[in-house]
Amino acid sequence: MLTINQCYLDFVKEILNKGKETYKDSNHHLKESLGNYYFIEDPLNLKFKAKYQNLTPSMMLDLIKSGEFDMEGCPIKSDALYEYVKSFEDNPNQGFVYSYPNRILTHFCVNQFDVMKDRILNSIGSNRAVAVTYNPEVDYEREDIPCLQILQAIVRDGELTIHCFFRSNDIYGAFYSNMFFITYIGIKLKDEINKELLGEKLNFGGVHYYSTSGHIYYTDLKSAKKLISKY
Repeated sequence: MLTINQCYLDFVKEILNKGKETYKDSNHHLKESLGNYYFIEDPLNLKFKAKYQNLTPSMMLDLIKSGEFDMEGCPIKSDALYEYVKSFEDNPNQGFVYSYPNRILTHFCVNQFDVMKDRILNSIGSNRAVAVTYNPEVDYEREDIPCLQILQAIVRDGELTIHCFFRSNDIYGAFYSNMFFITYIGIKLKDEINKELLGEKLNFGGVHYYSTSGHIYYTDLKSAKKLISKY
């Protein structure tokens, strides 16, 4: 079963070996892979799927803070990774024109996480448990728009999976923390639904990842190669 750590290594290696150069004469010079998909079935390397049923959001945060998932050569780890994932609870103003917690929890004055939860509780097989981050009213004139565009939660056969779509994803610098953040949302959603669900409880089934452009910036190529050499 694929974990976040292994997927990160595989994805970085894939781009280093097969990625195509683009934006060569600009500050955005990168190596890129188009049309990417991974199913991260065991994101936290718990080995057994059953362990996810009783895993709580606070337990996941404790594991992150302890350094359980740290990787030598990865640009974010331990406390920094903990703060990034925990930001979903704090919904901070991080000084950017947008943040994912802000766009998911207060977008258009709607808590989309609660909407996702309610739609699953109202219809366990719903395909409508969706959160979006793009805001055409303000983003159309901005250079910086959300890389993560859509989250969808789907329940099948007693398992909740999270599907995420990125229009653009910095694989060396951001993919790793993005996946822990999205896994946390899935664990939290599973946990809150189970508190209200009558009968058999849901398990968490992992993350389906999709991206249009997965890339590594040329300024990070040396660091990415060093990361791969250690594993």
